[in-house]
Amino acid sequence: MKRIVQEPLVHFIILSVAVFWLYQFVTSQRQASEHTINITRSDLERLSSLYAVEAGTLPSEEDMRALLVDQVQQEALAREARRLGLAEGDTVVQRRLAQKMTFILSDHGQIDDPGDQVLQTWFSENAARFEEPLRVSFDHVFFSNSSDPRVAKTLDMLNSSAQTDWRALGDPFMLQRHYEGTPKRELSRLFGRQFSDQLATLSNSDGSQWQGPVESALGLHLVRVTEQVEARMPQLDEVRSAVLQDWREHEQRRRTAEEISKIVDQYSIVVEGTPYP
Repeated sequence: MKRIVQEPLVHFIILSVAVFWLYQFVTSQRQASEHTINITRSDLERLSSLYAVEAGTLPSEEDMRALLVDQVQQEALAREARRLGLAEGDTVVQRRLAQKMTFILSDHGQIDDPGDQVLQTWFSENAARFEEPLRVSFDHVFFSNSSDPRVAKTLDMLNSSAQTDWRALGDPFMLQRHYEGTPKRELSRLFGRQFSDQLATLSNSDGSQWQGPVESALGLHLVRVTEQVEARMPQLDEVRSAVLQDWREHEQRRRTAEEISKIVDQYSIVVEGTPYP
């Protein structure tokens, strides 16, 4: 018996049997896990929170049962789809998975304040983002026809009598007749670039003179500029929170791009007919 126990063949057989049973155990555990759908308390809280956001109220017991059934059905169908290989080659699925992975990589936690020197450099290199734009307050009378003969007469009437009800003149206008402190870029969006550029050149004097006509993408306008605040570049201390937020967003994008590059670098990329960038 002692000689048999010492035989290498016996050792090999015992080891093989052990490996076989270990494989069977792991496989059975994996199969049991694959056929078990676990809904945790955090899952239930997430479902409840999503319902509250969409419905504006907490779910009732009946609502929670419906949410739970729907969640289980989604998980079961998703697993079956993966088992059947339906996700392979599906562009929509690939895109969603890539988006989820990007979201995970983007979750770097709190990005610390880099300090004044870094922020000042970022502020200087991206000054256009933080410039306070030209803002204009004005009234206007609208004419839809650029050759309307009433334009000149109306302008004379407005400047000759302060009692004229300017809101009743011209043609109906679908937007506002008075704008207060409107940034130039917003004026360009509403009226067109030509209008905002010409309006910026008008003097507001004492806020009583009507000028124009000023052409827009909508028609012609007689304009009374009541206030004009010139564009200015603020100091860092005035916009520190905005600069810090902008820098953090850029830093997060940079770190995410680095993480994505590390993952891509783990693969050999072969593109038939053209070199990979």
